[in-house]
Amino acid sequence: MENDIPYFKTFDEFYKAVDMQPSKYEGLYVDMMDKLWTHPSLVVPPFKHNAYAIKLLLKGEGIMRIGQWKENLKAPAIFISPPNQIASCEMLDDDILEYSVIINDQFIEKHLKVKHFISVFEYFQADKSTPIVITDDEMKDLVKVFDYIYDEFQMEEKKDSLEIMASAILIFFMKIKRLYDQYSVENQSVDVDAKKIDSLSNRFLTLLHEDSQNVENVDYNVSYFASKLAVHPNYLSTKLKSETGRTAKDHIDSKLIHNAKTLLQQTDFSIKEIAFKLNFKESAHFVNFFKKQTSITPVKYRNEIYSNTKNQIP
Repeated sequence: MENDIPYFKTFDEFYKAVDMQPSKYEGLYVDMMDKLWTHPSLVVPPFKHNAYAIKLLLKGEGIMRIGQWKENLKAPAIFISPPNQIASCEMLDDDILEYSVIINDQFIEKHLKVKHFISVFEYFQADKSTPIVITDDEMKDLVKVFDYIYDEFQMEEKKDSLEIMASAILIFFMKIKRLYDQYSVENQSVDVDAKKIDSLSNRFLTLLHEDSQNVENVDYNVSYFASKLAVHPNYLSTKLKSETGRTAKDHIDSKLIHNAKTLLQQTDFSIKEIAFKLNFKESAHFVNFFKKQTSITPVKYRNEIYSNTKNQIP
């Protein structure tokens, strides 16, 4: 049952579950898995996490399922596991080589270029993240960048380690986008619908993503999205709760906080102006909402961001 599927909300929860050493960097984990798998570990049962896991499969084969897609995947290939999607796999080959870059909001919110890239690159959306099978030469090009990230991740932490890795990760993502764009053009005539099931949840998440790209003046209301999807609000929330573990309001609130933080970080708008841009009738309502979701006020959040930025200036 869905309720029995483990959900790792934080990296710490995941580390404990798989008996891994914690990362010294908040919201970032870089892994190089090179091992022989044996039963029963050839099968990874369904689980969910709250991060973007970008993976390179260099050696091996397995039946992978993430969100709405399921595929018998052979190396060399790229695939992404977006946040809050159910993932599972059954490896068909016990000799596996897989590289992973895993990031969550703790990392993303600190690196605005990475954050922006994720928001505009459709491959990070749940309904667009089907695997890409690539050539050996294309994989070698990606591995060069990954090795740089991995080496920096493994070495002793320095003052600029996180910024260096963030820059390299952005290049890593851009190279993946180049391949995504290339293969998307080549496969435009291919019927990809057989690989995934049309999902109300995916349509809602896509609509929420598209409508909130401008950050401000978005109708953050369940009824608004239900109307656009031609379903009852209660049905939409029930469906989302079943497939993602979160209601429509939970998803909308999360996007609203994401956009509020963007305005607080990147603009000089007053709290009142931001409240207005985010369609709050009163600034006090916005402050109360923000504090309820994040445990701090918008002013304190902005001051902390400013303080952290100031401390990073040499």
